[in-house]
Amino acid sequence: MAEIQSKSRVVEVAVLAGLVWILETLVHLYMVLGDSFLDALIFNISGHELYMRLFILLACCLVYILWFKNKIIKEKESQIKNIFNNVIPVCITNNDFEIVKANNAYWSIWGKQEHGNVKCYDHRPGDFCHTDNCPLIRIKNGDKEFNCESKKEYGNEVHHFIVTARPFYDSNQEVSGVIESFQDITALKKLEKEKEHLIACLRESLANVKLLSGFLPICASCKKIRDDKGYWNQIEAYLRDHSDAKFSHGLCPDCTRDLYPAFHAKMSAKKR
Repeated sequence: MAEIQSKSRVVEVAVLAGLVWILETLVHLYMVLGDSFLDALIFNISGHELYMRLFILLACCLVYILWFKNKIIKEKESQIKNIFNNVIPVCITNNDFEIVKANNAYWSIWGKQEHGNVKCYDHRPGDFCHTDNCPLIRIKNGDKEFNCESKKEYGNEVHHFIVTARPFYDSNQEVSGVIESFQDITALKKLEKEKEHLIACLRESLANVKLLSGFLPICASCKKIRDDKGYWNQIEAYLRDHSDAKFSHGLCPDCTRDLYPAFHAKMSAKKR
C-alpha cells in the first residue's frame, strides 16, 4: 500500500511539472510573438527562459511536497488522537517519571494537573512505586511488556486495574519512556470474590456432611459393628461417630413386655 501511494505521488509531481512547463510556455508565447508552440515549448528556449522555467517548476514542486507532507502529518496526528482517546485510560511517562501525555479517560479517573508535568509516583502512588517492579524501571531494564495490578478509589468504590506497560520510543527508536494502559477489572474482582465465598461455603458444607456407605460388618447376635480398625462398637456409638445422628433411649413394646411385664400389662389396660 505504501509503495503504491509513493508511486502515485511521483506521478502527481510529474503531471504538475508538465502542466507548469506548458503554462510557462503559453505565457512566453503570449509575451514573445513569432515563435511557434513547439519552438517555445522545446526547441527555441533561451538560457534565461530555461532558468526561469526550472525555477518555477522547482518552486511549485517544493510547495506541493510541503503541502502534501503537512497533510500526511495532520492525518497521522488525527489517527493518533483518535486511537489515544479511547475508553481505556492511557498515559505516557518519560524516563524522568514525568507524565507527559494522557487521554481524557485517564484524567477523569486520576484528575488532570493544570500546572506542568507531575511525577507518576505522586499522581497515582501504588505498591510498586520506588521498587524494582516499577513498570518504568522494568521497561528501562529491557522488558518489552510488563503487567501489574493497581487500584484507585473513585465514585464511592475501589476500582481495580490491570496495568500493561510497553516501551515508548523516540524518533531514533530509543526508549524514552513508557506507555501504560489501565484495564478496569473491578467487575471481575467482584465475581472472583463471590466465587471464593461460594467455594468456601461448599467446602464447609461438605466438611459437615458425613455419609455411611459400603458394607458394615454387624454381629448377628449383639448387633455390634466392626470398624475399619477391627474394633467392635455398639451400633449407636458407630452411627454417632460416622453421621450427624443423635440418640435418646427408650423401650419398645416387646422389650417392655419381657423386662417389665406388670408395667406392660398396666399400660395395655389403660389403652383399652
